[in-house]
Amino acid sequence: MSAIIFHHAKQADDAMAFAAASRRPITLLTAPGAAAYGGPGFYLAMVELAQQSHPKAAVRAILDCGDDGAMAQMALQLGWRGVVLRGKAAVREKVCQIAETYGADVLARPPKAVDPGPELTDLKEFLSTRFGISY
Repeated sequence: MSAIIFHHAKQADDAMAFAAASRRPITLLTAPGAAAYGGPGFYLAMVELAQQSHPKAAVRAILDCGDDGAMAQMALQLGWRGVVLRGKAAVREKVCQIAETYGADVLARPPKAVDPGPELTDLKEFLSTRFGISY
């Protein structure tokens, strides 16, 4: 399954509910450059809250940091184990070295993802219809 872009806490929770019910691993991805307008802590709190509600969900969470190396470093320090960092390869390489100490991954571009858009409030229905799984 491709990654799912989440824009708010309800979408993160719905995606994890889907992962737990379907017993499928998912990748939760923030929107492009989301770290710049929400901050890594804000999005991490959404992911952690959803994980508490769905502890059996197999989820990989990735924060899109755009081309901001400092933001990516901050995200790693806060607990993100997957970040997207575009921009200069030299900056990404330095952040990769830091990420290695955390056991984290730095991607030059995000994985292919389904984007339900920020307006969608029922991601469960969207995912169950798209993948033919009811829960």
